[in-house]
Amino acid sequence: MSRLWHALQIEAPAVDVPAGVDDLLPVVLDDWAPLAIEDLAERPLPPGGLWDPTFPPIPEPPPTPLRWRVFFSDADVRRAAAAAIAAAMPELSLVEVDVPDDDWAARSQASLTAVTAGRFIVAPPWQVPEAPVHGTTVIVIEPSMGFGTGHHPTTRMCLALLSPLSCEGQRVLDIGTGSGVLAMAAALSGAREVVGVDVDQDAIDSALTSARLNPLPPVVQFATADFRDTPYEPADLVCANLTGGMLRTTATELRRLVTPGGTLIISGFDRDEEPDVARAFQPLRPQARLEEATWVALQLA
Repeated sequence: MSRLWHALQIEAPAVDVPAGVDDLLPVVLDDWAPLAIEDLAERPLPPGGLWDPTFPPIPEPPPTPLRWRVFFSDADVRRAAAAAIAAAMPELSLVEVDVPDDDWAARSQASLTAVTAGRFIVAPPWQVPEAPVHGTTVIVIEPSMGFGTGHHPTTRMCLALLSPLSCEGQRVLDIGTGSGVLAMAAALSGAREVVGVDVDQDAIDSALTSARLNPLPPVVQFATADFRDTPYEPADLVCANLTGGMLRTTATELRRLVTPGGTLIISGFDRDEEPDVARAFQPLRPQARLEEATWVALQLA
């Protein structure tokens, strides 16, 4: 029998109702650590049909009412999140749904293909390149509910920021490891010790599954833990692909985990959140910045 995922279907009755929901809803959801957010809104074509990619500028797609399916770790967390959203945004429609894994996770991941980020190629098992370009590193990821398949901009940008760094002989922490792709990238880049941490056991199971598909050196371990409550030793390189809210509230703990002179790579926030996130990590300063589809990643030192 397939697993059921506890989801909350969230819909707005119209494009502009309620005002500011696109900004407020993610902030409220931050507190409940959703496993995934599936956008169910159909994106209509502009008048006249398909856009012509050869004639710039490409127009923005017409707006559509918000229609999300948000997945949570269990039914109690879903219920609490629904209560918080209803209190903050009563105009939204909220429906609890239990989604079979084969109706969402397997189906939505089946079409994933290999992607390139910096010198890393992240590939599903069915599309591992036979002859990768010299100087590239292939990481095989079994798609699952765990974040980090390489298809999300934040994952790609973290890999791109990691790409030029030397991990040789370094201790690395990957906070919110998800599928473990950043931890495995560091291990395959010569790190002497890598710890991938996530509060979600499903994510850790996903990481362990993918780890077995890669020729990893015996330096990687994955742990189900909350880094805020676990006394990890500081590391030369820390990666934290979380959310804007989580980064702001845990900046002090994350800074403590970076050795003096070390590097911190953060993502999971958009350009509107960037000033507050960057301010929370002072005195660390941005050394590199990437942006894709309004998402931002920073390399701090």
